[in-house]
Amino acid sequence: MISDDPNGNCTLGGFPSYVVNATNVAQIQLAVNFARNANLRLVIKNKGHDFNAKSTGGGGLSIYTNYFRDIRFISNAKIGHYSGPAFKVGTGVEVGTLYKEADKRNLAIVGGIGRVSHRLLHHGLLTTPRTMWEAT
Repeated sequence: MISDDPNGNCTLGGFPSYVVNATNVAQIQLAVNFARNANLRLVIKNKGHDFNAKSTGGGGLSIYTNYFRDIRFISNAKIGHYSGPAFKVGTGVEVGTLYKEADKRNLAIVGGIGRVSHRLLHHGLLTTPRTMWEAT
């Protein structure tokens, strides 16, 4: 921990040793390869925190993905057994922004604070009765 004592020790604590503020896919690919080659714990971080402290990654490499904010509407997507409207969204898109995009098209989106990106990243797709999302 940080100390006011000039002779004291300063430790990193639970924070990552390296952070990549990714703005494109190539930067993510380089960061993943660096973490693999250096045998570092890899943490993907979107908005800033996780209640279980999984977003800190002490001593590892953190990839910050907040700047991936593209939203693309697909009027008639065909993904697996699903056929209908869909949004392809970046991991930095906030659910409130997506609600507004859906509202413009008279569509409903199911989401929640801090849960949309988690589901997209871990499951790839999030479906509702009227829409489907695919993580970019």
